[in-house]
Amino acid sequence: MSLNLYFVRHGQSVANLSKRFYDDAKAELTMFGKGQAMDVGVKLKEMNVGFTAIYSSPYLRAMDTCAIALESAEIKERKVIYDDRLVERQFNGLFGKTITHEQYVELFDYESSLSEQMGVETLDHLESRARNFIDELCVKYAVGNILVFSHGIFGLAVYTVLNGRPNSASMYDLRLLKNCEIKVFKLK
Repeated sequence: MSLNLYFVRHGQSVANLSKRFYDDAKAELTMFGKGQAMDVGVKLKEMNVGFTAIYSSPYLRAMDTCAIALESAEIKERKVIYDDRLVERQFNGLFGKTITHEQYVELFDYESSLSEQMGVETLDHLESRARNFIDELCVKYAVGNILVFSHGIFGLAVYTVLNGRPNSASMYDLRLLKNCEIKVFKLK
């Protein structure tokens, strides 16, 4: 037996469409995003996996994706655990600001100090949140399947914690999960 993490990125949200930096904790799903959430629920039902626990980011788009998907998958009577570690990378220092594409790419470079200069959560801190969450799961659950609804860049941090950082020294070179894509990680 093993411990597996079923990671689902939230459905398309207003924040995804805006391509601006603002406090998006309350960004809602678009109608398309709600349809994606229903579709991922159907996929989860077809996978026929029993989930030991279900976790979600407390951001509205992740919580709504979770609720819609669980209903669509007909997963009932399962408490969802909302965990602040699962939130998206914090871009607080960029709220209301415009940056170049080159600067955005540099924010994903492990060797750059631009994140600290611009008030953006560092990649080290982001990975620390992901590592802390994964380590806790491994202690709390010996075996089973854990379902998690979270965010794209946090998903990259989970990937790097479990598989190592990219050789390029840039998280930007990793493939971001599509909205409502499921990625399965074997934890142990």
